[in-house]
Order: sequence, then structure tokens, then C-alpha cells
Amino acid sequence: MINNEGNKFMEHNEGNKFMENNHRRGSTAVAFLIGALAGGITALLFAPQTGAQMRGRMKQGAKDMRRRGEQLAHEAGARGATMKGVATEARTAYRDELAKRRAASPSSASVGPEEHV
Repeated sequence: MINNEGNKFMEHNEGNKFMENNHRRGSTAVAFLIGALAGGITALLFAPQTGAQMRGRMKQGAKDMRRRGEQLAHEAGARGATMKGVATEARTAYRDELAKRRAASPSSASVGPEEHV
């Protein structure tokens, strides 16, 4: 039979296990990234290309990554603007509906939450 204190201890232990598992996942991810980076550097060093060719490929790769980053930033900005528009429309619709309900029911002092938006 487990008493209340025992239950609390078990819950605390389960929380520690959860945190420990998350820590292990984080450590595994970091180890994977370090290994991938080391493998990439090794591949670059032992690739059968001249230094000029390698520098050219690296420069092109950097340009491609920059272009992709700019593209993603533009897409994120456009999505943010769309979401802002949708939120504004929803807020306006809510306020309109609230005003209609208040106008239709003057006997009730308050229909819905106060407008603080």
C-alpha cells in the first residue's frame, strides 16, 4: 500500500526520469551534429578537388544558403502579414457581432466580455 507521500515521491521520480530522458535526447542530438560536422570537414579535406575548386564550391554553397535564407525570410514575412490580416478581420467581426447583440438586447447590461481589444 502506498501512502500520499509515496505517491508524491513516485510523481517526483517520474518527473526526474522525464527530465533525464530529455537531457539524453539533447545530448544525442548534439553528438549527432558534432559528428555530422566532423564528417563534412573530413569529406572536404579528402575530396579529390583542387583548392580553387573547393573554394568555388564553398562560395557557391554559401551564396545558395544566403539566397534560401532570404527566400524563407520573405515567405515568413508574407505569412505573418496574412495572419495579421486574418486576426484583424476576426477582431472586427467579433466587435460587430458584439455590437449587434448589445443593440438587440438593451435590457441586459452586458452581453459578452467587455471590449478591451
